[in-house]
Amino acid sequence: PSLPEEAGAPPLRWVAETAEDGAAEAAAADSAAPSASGERPAPEAHTAPDDRGTADVAELADALDDASLAAKPKAKGTKTAERTDMREHVNCVFIGHVDAGKSTFCGQMMLSTGQVDERSMQKYEKEAKEKNRESWFLAYIMDTDEEERAKGKTVQVGRAHFETATKRYTILDAPGHKNYVPNMIAGACQADVGVLVISARKGEFETGFERGGQTREHALLAKTLGVRLLVVVINKMDDSTVEWSEERYRECCDKLSPFLRQCGYNLKRDVIFLPISAMKGINVLTRVPADVCPWFQGADDRCFVQVFDSQ
Repeated sequence: PSLPEEAGAPPLRWVAETAEDGAAEAAAADSAAPSASGERPAPEAHTAPDDRGTADVAELADALDDASLAAKPKAKGTKTAERTDMREHVNCVFIGHVDAGKSTFCGQMMLSTGQVDERSMQKYEKEAKEKNRESWFLAYIMDTDEEERAKGKTVQVGRAHFETATKRYTILDAPGHKNYVPNMIAGACQADVGVLVISARKGEFETGFERGGQTREHALLAKTLGVRLLVVVINKMDDSTVEWSEERYRECCDKLSPFLRQCGYNLKRDVIFLPISAMKGINVLTRVPADVCPWFQGADDRCFVQVFDSQ
């Protein structure tokens, strides 16, 4: 029989449940405490996690590893795609007095080697005609600035490229005006070969060489800046005052030779003279015809590109 409960005392059932809860907590504390030997009881066994979650984590880790390997730069010793074009590269700077025909010559080189399409040439011819400077259309290939085209003077060093069967060339079209000598120096210091353009026209050669023109200064600067080979092209041989005259050609060569020797060039090893017509492209890509220049038909008489490729 149950005992009577005193007035105001908690029910006996509640006291029994509280005692049971306290006993359970004490038992849990005893199991968590280390034993006298210092060893903890073994943890309860758990069920293994789902294998699908483990597989997903592994796949994600592999993907991250692959991405990190792809993002890493290749080591310096790793071989990249080998360069297939093994032709020698040559930088050549075109120097000389203003209006000697440097930009026209460079433009002719680009046109003769197929670096300029027909549509572009029609555009340049139209622009030159609108400015009443029809003979300047070849120079427009190199002189791309409107100020240069309006004044007919190169200001910045023009840059272009052409190729032959044996070599690759970079053209550096240097300004000839005395106000832009620093720009000329910037172009010449990059060059391996120099092309000294001389005008054979009566009066122009004398102005550039004998009357304080830039021919002397450019030749001297080229040697000082390390240009090892100098190709001297006597341009405008087709002019009405010259008409491919051998006498005029020899006159220009004879006056230039002592000065070039004084600059430090070996005339037999470092200097080559050539007659050309940049406007008509004569003796540029192919040798000048015998009916045009019969005195330049020797075994050693070559066109401009042949001279470059043989060096």
